Amino acid sequence: MKRNSSISIRELNGNLGFDTTNQVWYAIMKMDPELLNLLLDSNIDYEDIGKTRFISKLKRKFDTFRSLGDSELMLDLECCKGCNFDKPMCKFIGNVSGKHFGLFFEYKNDEISDIYHCYWYESSNLLDLL
Repeated sequence: MKRNSSISIRELNGNLGFDTTNQVWYAIMKMDPELLNLLLDSNIDYEDIGKTRFISKLKRKFDTFRSLGDSELMLDLECCKGCNFDKPMCKFIGNVSGKHFGLFFEYKNDEISDIYHCYWYESSNLLDLL
């Protein structure tokens, strides 16, 4: 997808039903680790590091985005070009900096079963800043 096809928080809030996935996207786009803590299942070992460490990792990213002047993240739905080739993934883009990172959401029985970073979209971008 092109950058101009990104979804803002306002558009997500106004146009999509708020199932669990949309709520998690919303929390990430708001860069709100407390909301993520409420939404994510404690029994899931996100990225093989657990919920608490996964959220801490995202919080560090959010802090970096804020230091670059970003007040929110835009969502761009893409297809992975790396290890999950051609599967849908989420690219979150700073609204000022344009820096981004990717997250891949796995599902089992229509529920989130894991979330992990898609490093294909970070290798030459935000990863170097953390």
